[in-house]
Amino acid sequence: MTFRFSFIICLFFSLLFFSCRNIKEVQCTGVKGFKLNELSVEKGIDGDILLGIKNPNPFGFFIYKSEFDITYSGIYLGKAKLTKRVHINGNAEEVYSFNLKNDLKGVNLVEVMKLLGGAVFKNTIEVKGDLKVGKLLLKKKIPVDIKEKVKLN
Repeated sequence: MTFRFSFIICLFFSLLFFSCRNIKEVQCTGVKGFKLNELSVEKGIDGDILLGIKNPNPFGFFIYKSEFDITYSGIYLGKAKLTKRVHINGNAEEVYSFNLKNDLKGVNLVEVMKLLGGAVFKNTIEVKGDLKVGKLLLKKKIPVDIKEKVKLN
């Protein structure tokens, strides 16, 4: 009974190893939108950043809890987080929402007033961090460093 169990385990890991050689990297295709839900001096900022993620493989993966540092027009807004794991379909590019909440304690009051008054005209958003993807025993961090012009919704 032990030999049979060992053989099955070896066969499983051999198949897993040989199937992993052809795995293509999951890609972050860019910022697809930035929605500001609430911005106030008392409550801080609440927004959603929409990231495009492409999986060129014929099988799906999971995006695990990930977080990114968000900077809007040179003003650090905080960390956008994916709070639960999400399945990425195979051979697909989809848009996923990461929620951004911050109390703005580390942000200069003048910068907050610029955001509230709409005086910031660069409209560039910068996203930095690691996207955590995987399936079964395979897990990988994909570095994300994107800087793009977006419209504030």
